[in-house]
Amino acid sequence: MKKVIFVLVSVAVASCGGKKEAIFEGQKTYNTGLELYQKGDYKKAKEELKKAIFKSEGLTTQQILEARFALADSYYHREEYIDAIAEFEEFIMLYPTSDKIPEALYKLAMSYMIISPDYRRDLTYVKKAQEKAEEIIYNYPNSKFVGAAKEIIKKANEIKAKHTLYIAETYEKYGKPYSASVYYSEAYENYKDYIEADYVAYKLAYNLMRVDFQYYTEVENYKNKIKELEKQISVEKDIDKKNAFINRKKVLEDHIQVLKDRIEKSRDRAKEIIALFPKAFPNSPYLSKLKEVEKESKIDNFLKKINIFD
Repeated sequence: MKKVIFVLVSVAVASCGGKKEAIFEGQKTYNTGLELYQKGDYKKAKEELKKAIFKSEGLTTQQILEARFALADSYYHREEYIDAIAEFEEFIMLYPTSDKIPEALYKLAMSYMIISPDYRRDLTYVKKAQEKAEEIIYNYPNSKFVGAAKEIIKKANEIKAKHTLYIAETYEKYGKPYSASVYYSEAYENYKDYIEADYVAYKLAYNLMRVDFQYYTEVENYKNKIKELEKQISVEKDIDKKNAFINRKKVLEDHIQVLKDRIEKSRDRAKEIIALFPKAFPNSPYLSKLKEVEKESKIDNFLKKINIFD
C-alpha cells in the first residue's frame, strides 16, 4: 500500500514539475519572440511567436494578445502581406476592444492595397482597403492613423476612377457608346475629384450622341424578325399559333420602342451637357470638339440616314 502511495505521489510531483517546466518554456519562448520583434529581427521573431501562441502553455490573455499582434506585424514588416492580412483579420476578430485595433486596421488596409492588382483588374482588395480605412475614421476619429487612412481612401478612389474610365474607354473602343456612357457618367458623378472632369464630360456627351450606332444592327434584326412574323400571322389558320406569333411580334416592337426611347433620352442628355459645358469649362480644349459633336450629330438627319425606325 505504501509503495502504491509513493508511486502516486511521485507521478503527481513529476506531473506538476513537467507542467511548471512547460509554463517556464512558454514564457521563455514568448519573451524571446517579443525581444526579437522589438529588435526588428522579424524573421526569427515570427517563428518564436508562433510557437508561443500555438504550442506553449501558461501565457496570460494579454501576452497572447501581444504575441498575436507582434506576429501579424512581423509578417507586415517582412512584406509577407497575405499572411499579415490573415493574422490582422484574426486579431481584430479576437480582440475588438484592444487599443491596437486602429493600427491593425491601418496595416490591414495597407496590406490589401499593396497586394491589389492594377486598375484594369478586379478591385476587391482595393475596396477592402477602403473599408478598413473608413472604419478607422468612423470608429476611431481621434486615432493618429486617421490621416493615413484618408490617404488610403484617396488612393482607392483614384484607382476606382481609373478602373471606371478604363471600362468606359473599352466599351467605346468596341463600338458600344451607350455602355460607354454609363461608365463615363459613373466616373463623372462618383469620382469628380479624381478625374479630368472636362474630358469625361466631353466623352459622355460624345457617346450619348452616338447611342444609335450601338443598336442599329440589333434593331435591324428585330425589324426583319417582325416582317417574318407578319408573314406567318397572315397565313396561319390555327388561332393559338397565330396569337403566339402576334405576342412575339408585340414583344419585339416593345423592345424596339425601349431602344428608341433610350436613344432619344441619350440625345437629350447630350444636348444638356453641351449647353452647360461652356459655362462649366470655359477654357477647356474639348469645347471646340464638343461643338463639332453637336453639329455632326443632328438626330433627325442621323435617323434618316440609317432609317432605323421606319
